[in-house]
Amino acid sequence: MLSLRRRPLAYALWALASLCAVVWLTYHGVHTTALQTAAQQAAATVQLQARDLRSSVEKFEHLPSLVGAERTLSDLLRTPEDRVLVDQANRYLAFAKARTDVAAVYLIDLHGRTLAASNWESATSYVGQNYRFRPYFQAAIQGRTSMFYGIGVTTGTPGAFIAAPLYLGQRIAGVVAVKIDLTAFEARWREAGLQIAMADAQGIVFLATQPGWRYRSLRPLPTPVLEHLRATRQYGNIAPLTLASKVGTLADGAWQTLTIDHKTYLVQTQAMGRFDWQMLLFSDPAQPRRQGILAAEIAALCLALVYLTLALVWQYRRRQVERQDSQRALAQAVSELDARIAARTAELTAANDTAVQTGKLALLGQMAASISHEISQPLAALRTLADNAVAFLARDDTASARDNLRIIGELCTRMGHIVGELKAFARKEPARLQTVSLQQVMAGALMLVEPLRHASGTRIATDTLDFRVWGDPIRLEQVLVNLLRNAMDAMETQPDRLIELRLQATETHVNITVRDHGPGLSADAQAHLFEPFFTTKPSGKGLGLGLSLSHAIVHEMGGRIRADNAHPGACFTLSLPRAPEPNADPPPPP
Repeated sequence: MLSLRRRPLAYALWALASLCAVVWLTYHGVHTTALQTAAQQAAATVQLQARDLRSSVEKFEHLPSLVGAERTLSDLLRTPEDRVLVDQANRYLAFAKARTDVAAVYLIDLHGRTLAASNWESATSYVGQNYRFRPYFQAAIQGRTSMFYGIGVTTGTPGAFIAAPLYLGQRIAGVVAVKIDLTAFEARWREAGLQIAMADAQGIVFLATQPGWRYRSLRPLPTPVLEHLRATRQYGNIAPLTLASKVGTLADGAWQTLTIDHKTYLVQTQAMGRFDWQMLLFSDPAQPRRQGILAAEIAALCLALVYLTLALVWQYRRRQVERQDSQRALAQAVSELDARIAARTAELTAANDTAVQTGKLALLGQMAASISHEISQPLAALRTLADNAVAFLARDDTASARDNLRIIGELCTRMGHIVGELKAFARKEPARLQTVSLQQVMAGALMLVEPLRHASGTRIATDTLDFRVWGDPIRLEQVLVNLLRNAMDAMETQPDRLIELRLQATETHVNITVRDHGPGLSADAQAHLFEPFFTTKPSGKGLGLGLSLSHAIVHEMGGRIRADNAHPGACFTLSLPRAPEPNADPPPPP
């Protein structure tokens, strides 16, 4: 007790030092954890956005080759001075541009001179311009499909250029190039509340939600790179300035930091694979810092309450010692006073306990609010993912829950097969013919279109008959899905939507008919229905390739497809070779 009396200042200093240490360690730990958690969330976000941008570009990757298949372009490369061919090529390229929603499509000869372009009528037409110096042209004449982002030297507008060689026989005779406008992604990112930038292989920003960051480099550029930029005129006559004045890392490398215009950002980077681009997601470092400060304040309050309790205990014990000294000195005189002091001490103790309990409840309220804020978003996501399973389990229907998961797995497998088959078809691989049950193919197609059928309120009437044909089940299912979706789209404005899916058989063939009850086909539509890029749908709802692909698939399986008006509606008929026995040998290839 004497030691405690002599050293109160030392204990106070020790308490202050330990309080500071706990506050710092709590802040550092929570801040680091918050940075790591935010890094994980940012990584998932930037991966999703990068995948979205990559898929938007990749869907046009084969467009130059598809456009180049038009015979008019090959004829124009043979006789570039033929004005009739020039006019036909210009109109075809304008038609392809309108159907695919790209910025421009144009044809270049081996000397780099543009012979025809979709913007041939505009003041900034590409026709007659020479793009020999562009890297995408140089790669294409060497037989490679290439990707290049830059500012148009003719229009002054930026875009992604995809170029592919156009062959005449075995030799390269020219280049077909497509320009894609990616600036819409900037507005989309801003609307989503994201701060994103895209940089090329040299670290030059070419897309950004901050307009002032465009065409500035993340790092100083060496002289050879600057000379290459001037030669290719990739970004016009702009000399890229350095964007970041300082680069660093945080949270054991979980974040990269960039200081731009005197402001520090947390940055997550995602490579774009073969495009040789990188996406950068910028985040505010203040949020993890606020979480660390809040946790440090809570830790300081908890430790202060502990110290207050210890101080009260120490004070109580000190008073006990003083009372004992007084009792020894005034043994007989203060006996009644001792009882009153004891009662008063009990009251003070109860009051102190109440104060401590109140402080603890207040602390618990703050902690509960903080924890609720931190886990509310993950709980919302978990709630959404668990809803279907909970609905089944609430009815003790574990079999249905298991069946639901099995069906989802089968659908994913089926979609993987479909994607594989589409890739195989794009490579012109022969169909793998086998005996196919049409009921199984129809069941698979109906399951794939069920979400769209339910959402549109369409009824589908089917036959119970089953026939076997020679064909490829996955590709045949793909054709039926395309025809059913087209039928639903055709009846979009109809109050009563009905599709009839029927089977008829002869000794040698089986006919599959898909009939809608919509407005039917016009004469012009019937004449061009199976041509690439022809569609009756509004712009943005399709490229006009579905029926062209379906026609090619059915023809490859030795069958035929035709379209007629059914009054009301349209009727598509597939005619496929019939398989007389499950184990019969397949017919010879068509």
